[in-house]
Amino acid sequence: MASRVRFLGFTNAVGKSFNDNNGKRVQKGRHMSSTRYVRSIGSGTVVTLGIAGATIAFLALGRSVGWEPTWRALGVTPLPPPFFDMHVINDYAACASKGVDVYAPQACNVDNFNIPPTWLWLGSLGVDGSDSTWLSTAIIIAALITMVLLFQGRSWSHGVVALAALISPSVMMGVERGNLDLLILALVGSAALLYEEKRVGRTCAAFAFLCLGVVLKLFPMFCVSLAARFSRQTLIFAGATAALSLIYLASTMNHILLIRRNVPTTFVLSYGYKAIFLGLDHIRSEAGLSPMGLADTWLPALTAAVVLVCAAVCAVVSLRNRHGFCSVDRSAAGTAFLFGAGIYCGTYLLGTNFIYRLMFLLLCLPQLQDWQIQRSGGRPSSAELGLFATVLGVLWLNGNADGHSTFLLLPQLLDWCLFFGMATVLMSNFLRTSPGLMFAYRRTQ
Repeated sequence: MASRVRFLGFTNAVGKSFNDNNGKRVQKGRHMSSTRYVRSIGSGTVVTLGIAGATIAFLALGRSVGWEPTWRALGVTPLPPPFFDMHVINDYAACASKGVDVYAPQACNVDNFNIPPTWLWLGSLGVDGSDSTWLSTAIIIAALITMVLLFQGRSWSHGVVALAALISPSVMMGVERGNLDLLILALVGSAALLYEEKRVGRTCAAFAFLCLGVVLKLFPMFCVSLAARFSRQTLIFAGATAALSLIYLASTMNHILLIRRNVPTTFVLSYGYKAIFLGLDHIRSEAGLSPMGLADTWLPALTAAVVLVCAAVCAVVSLRNRHGFCSVDRSAAGTAFLFGAGIYCGTYLLGTNFIYRLMFLLLCLPQLQDWQIQRSGGRPSSAELGLFATVLGVLWLNGNADGHSTFLLLPQLLDWCLFFGMATVLMSNFLRTSPGLMFAYRRTQ
């Protein structure tokens, strides 16, 4: 059996065995054909080298043409100063150390403070706006390392697709802002890498990472979607996550209400079940028509409910028709998919979110790629291919170099399609792996 050496996705066939005919093996490796050498390069290597090259190119372009034009060329609407969101946090943390009410509108910055009070302890460490650059760099690196670890172990072509997703406008907006979602992405991704149902220590470590994410930014609570891969262990994990989240929400409810007040509800560079209705009012206003105000009616919530009902119907039909597509693995890729899908669907139902939060769809890509690999001997299902294409389309098309004044309808429609698709996959996997329903499902095989 050929031995294989892997480092960040780099794979090299080096002979029959490290103990057999060592000299001949080395000689053979020296004469490896270029085609074989290219095939030996793994996805992790492609992503690592691609990010390094993109960073160098970006810095060179930024020095020659400036920060804002460079970001607009990538489909990102820049917001000065660089790493604006990190500046907001650090400015308010510095104010909090002086006794200022940080949840008062624009108390310390042109933007409002809209995250849990946990972050305010930075002020007691002497952190202020001048620390924004290195803190942003640190969380960007943490997120990139986590993504490389998730993407590694596949072919170079999968690495190219992963690299394309990483440099998509939605993800790059989070980088340009220095947004804390990058740190949460690192925490949730690390939890997916650590989680292993039959190893208590790794499961506890994964739970600790998720707990930290909930305390820092709340929405990792939607990782209860792990229960879609039904088992005793996943139910305990999801139940514990839900319990901790509810306790934390109850204990910080006063701050949660202030955060909700300070978070804007807007179509600007946003996704969510209300975004398209807000955008339609913007289009009408540009045409000189009065807004309909549908976002403030029952229609958006009803539309979301209808989509969820349709997803449930499709999940039941797929179970009855013995369709085994989009079956989530019990690997780290499968766990990451469930976390990413849960966060997307959960945040979608919050109403509106800025599109940098779409970066959590990166967690879904390894499983989407594995479905293509697993079906390499046959034809991948149209549902799996469609979901894969929709994820990439959402990451790329939601970007807008002039997003503060422009509304794009196509990305909003794709967002709705992805909401339906992810909800269907989560429900179908839950039904397929539930003990009673699984028995009935197997009887029909």
